[in-house]
Amino acid sequence: MIGSPIVIHVTRSIQLATATEAKPNAEELTDRIVADLRLTIGTMKCAMSERLVRLGISMAQLNIMYTLQRNDVMTMSHLADMLGVSLSNATGLVDRMEERGFIERSRVPADRRVVLVRVTEAGTRMIQESDAVTDELMRTVLARLDPAEVPAIAHAVAEVRAALEATAALPARPPHETSTPAQRSR
Repeated sequence: MIGSPIVIHVTRSIQLATATEAKPNAEELTDRIVADLRLTIGTMKCAMSERLVRLGISMAQLNIMYTLQRNDVMTMSHLADMLGVSLSNATGLVDRMEERGFIERSRVPADRRVVLVRVTEAGTRMIQESDAVTDELMRTVLARLDPAEVPAIAHAVAEVRAALEATAALPARPPHETSTPAQRSR
């Protein structure tokens, strides 16, 4: 009988700990969300890097194409600034992408020193292929979740995206809009 009170005490301690864990404060929740998002984004980048290699492009090249697509046309110096790299580094990246037909450069007639850069049709198709690969990965991930949780996840992701756009002063996109219409791979 001496063991019984100890078991009850341990059970109560576990129940109290569980109740405490179930109701973290706002700061603890924020810390968990930030850590989970960081890990999720990192995992997504790794998964996508492997898939992009199969498409024949790098994450850096894809980032350049997305940046140019969002901004239509940019000067090389502005692109380098947005990427946080030197002009010579950006030029090297753009050289390789131009050779593959993903990007085109032109000079401003009034000032031949100014080089403009834009995504080509081939670059737009590559973005669409990448989006399709990303979409398929996310569909596979979401299919592993409890279907009853998906509506709450959809709502939460939309709210986080809207808050991010407002915080980063990005132009808001309509719900469910992607950078380009992504075709589902078959």
